[in-house]
Amino acid sequence: MKNIFKKILILTVVMSALSFVAYVVLQQMNFVQSDQSAVTKKRIAIFEPATHPAINEIAQGFIDEMNTSECHYVFTRYNANGNKMLLQAQAQEILQSSYDLVFTIGLGCSVGMKEVTAKQGRNLPIVFCAIDDPIKFNVQGENITGVIDTTNYQEQLALALQVQPSIKKIILVYDVSQGSGLEKDKESIVAILQEKNIDCKPVEINGLTEIQQKVSGFMADTDLVMILKDNTIVSGIDTIIKLCQQYKVPLLATDLNSGQKGAALAYGIHEADSGKESAVLAQLIIEHGQQPSQIPVVAVKNMVMKINRQQAIKQGLHSNFDTITSSEIHID
Repeated sequence: MKNIFKKILILTVVMSALSFVAYVVLQQMNFVQSDQSAVTKKRIAIFEPATHPAINEIAQGFIDEMNTSECHYVFTRYNANGNKMLLQAQAQEILQSSYDLVFTIGLGCSVGMKEVTAKQGRNLPIVFCAIDDPIKFNVQGENITGVIDTTNYQEQLALALQVQPSIKKIILVYDVSQGSGLEKDKESIVAILQEKNIDCKPVEINGLTEIQQKVSGFMADTDLVMILKDNTIVSGIDTIIKLCQQYKVPLLATDLNSGQKGAALAYGIHEADSGKESAVLAQLIIEHGQQPSQIPVVAVKNMVMKINRQQAIKQGLHSNFDTITSSEIHID
């Protein structure tokens, strides 16, 4: 009989121990599930019109700033590669993929997302950047806010003339098919240069394949080549750089990344700043529950001129760089 009671006692102890272990394991599982739900990741689409360093810097600045938050994010990057039909298809895909927010870079992507959300009555939050005039191009709505990119052509040209005062003729190369306000930029630049008695010849192209043929015909009779924030031209900048080296004509770009690629003169903002400012707006929407329409559009204004000394010499820019003292001109 004693042996029976002893076995029952041992069995009872064992069962109690197993029950305790099971309870602990269950509590741990509940904790893990709770913890996993607490770190639910937010999904963001990054919509890019083409591939070039300035756009990549904007996107990376946005990602880096978003990742400073305690919230966890997953980013999916879409790139239209300069193809309007692909851009429209990707806008539809983004809309159907249940993202928490879309970050659009440039006018084409921003207009594309605005149109598909409005047409289908969807309230997907949109944060745009790299647009100079969202009101003119109707990039506005209850689900839209962003960062504007205003280029000061008056200052850009003044700094270029400070570096090279002898400039009398300029060609302005841009893609007329971009439809992104470049015509307005052209008119502003022509008017500014007329006031300075400098001749400006716009060179219109339709796509990358026309750059070599159309630009080369004007190179022998110009003092400076100027390009804008034009996805086509910036993507094909290597061709223009080779022409500038061949004809000893300096290239003036309107983004700093083009200076790193080989433009003698480059004027603009640090593109990552635009991405970071956009991320701040995105965090207000996702993490603080603000509506995009409640968040004012902001601007990035810290413009500088950079001189690529090595390329400047190759492109015939004859200036004593050591005598340049302006705080807005940096020499690499």
